[in-house]
Amino acid sequence: MDLTRDPHYSIRDAADSVREYNHRTIDGPEPFYGEHQLINYAPPATGEAVGALYALFERLPQAVDQTAAAVRHVEEQQAIRMANGDEPSEAVSRLLRDLIDAKQSILLAQTHLRSAVQVSSNMAGHWLDDDQLEDADTNA
Repeated sequence: MDLTRDPHYSIRDAADSVREYNHRTIDGPEPFYGEHQLINYAPPATGEAVGALYALFERLPQAVDQTAAAVRHVEEQQAIRMANGDEPSEAVSRLLRDLIDAKQSILLAQTHLRSAVQVSSNMAGHWLDDDQLEDADTNA
């Protein structure tokens, strides 16, 4: 964790990580099969992905709040001018309302993801004996 760089880079890195995940999984579930490409590895791996999504959404409300606090501070210092000519105070009001609405949506998503974690944390693949593993169709 690099606490010396500009804060927006941290959020950009998180977005890039989600984009990487999307690219890895866009063509199907095979990336969840693990190093040896075993479908039995996929249930807990997908459960881990659900848990990671929940962790991401769990941290977002604080990020939204702290971003809103920074916007309010900058406005209080009268350091904002709008390139499009809008009145800064009106624009900031709209921005803060949108951030509040976004936070509420994130909290709702958290509720659904928490439920998904409860289900997915119990998922596991079938156990295979060594001799069954040799004969198994590992690519489903």
